[in-house]
Amino acid sequence: MYVGKRFAFSPPVYEARCLLAALDYNHHNHRPDYITRKNEKSYKRLYSIKSQNYRIQVVKVAKDYSYIPELQRCILRKRMDGGALPRKAKCNPGDPRNLGNLAGVVAPPTPELVQTQIRRGQAPAT
Repeated sequence: MYVGKRFAFSPPVYEARCLLAALDYNHHNHRPDYITRKNEKSYKRLYSIKSQNYRIQVVKVAKDYSYIPELQRCILRKRMDGGALPRKAKCNPGDPRNLGNLAGVVAPPTPELVQTQIRRGQAPAT
């Protein structure tokens, strides 16, 4: 569910990942504290490099993913009721991929750019 920073996602995939992260957060937000067999709270130590000291944090009960199979069933049921998978996905009008050229001006032809390009150590073409 979690991915490193160096991954690029298309807007629909990014939106789906954000929705999954929100579901995970909402399901696991109010987990109770982990209680040991001796009926005591469990703690873990965390070292802060900036303040150069230790602090403690209460250990929570492990996450359970019991909601995932029901979520998968709902997705599959909705897909099967709506028909087969579409051949081509439809883009929403607000999709950033529909913006096109971000420069705001029409790009000149490539041969013209080659003629006007200035390289280091060379005089400009005339």
